[in-house]
Amino acid sequence: MSIIELEGLQKKVTLTGKQCDVLSQIVTSRTHRLDHVERAPIILLSSALKPNVQISQKLSISISTVKKWRKRWLKNEEKLLLVDEKEKAINDVRKILELLSDEQRSGAPSTFTAEQVGQIMSLACERPEDSERPISHWSLNSLMNEIINRGIVETISRSRLSVFLKSREYKTS
Repeated sequence: MSIIELEGLQKKVTLTGKQCDVLSQIVTSRTHRLDHVERAPIILLSSALKPNVQISQKLSISISTVKKWRKRWLKNEEKLLLVDEKEKAINDVRKILELLSDEQRSGAPSTFTAEQVGQIMSLACERPEDSERPISHWSLNSLMNEIINRGIVETISRSRLSVFLKSREYKTS
């Protein structure tokens, strides 16, 4: 066999009836995320033993994208079969959507410590009059200035402060 012929051989993705139904629903969905809608046909075509080159041409995507998602599905095929056998259909959908999603990225390290966030949230719960401010309610600017004046942090943007105040993660009730 030549190298070109070897490159054309890819392992077939095996799908259960439930998995095929879920993937087909994702492909035709108007409510699923676009990345899921774009990745589901890769798996469906891979189950028909279509070569990566043919799938990439048909879907107008790169071969590396086809390889990535075929490989990822194959890597998780056994786990998906276990879910398919033991779980209800809703868990099939969740697992498939999880698999079609990007993996978590590490991202930049947190700028603020948990202690600083706690102090910021505590300050936001205080009355501005207690800080000798001539206002009845905190604005983002006044709260931001008070946080910096108290030395809780050296600097904080309005948008980051807003995220802290709106985030459920930091709410106490």
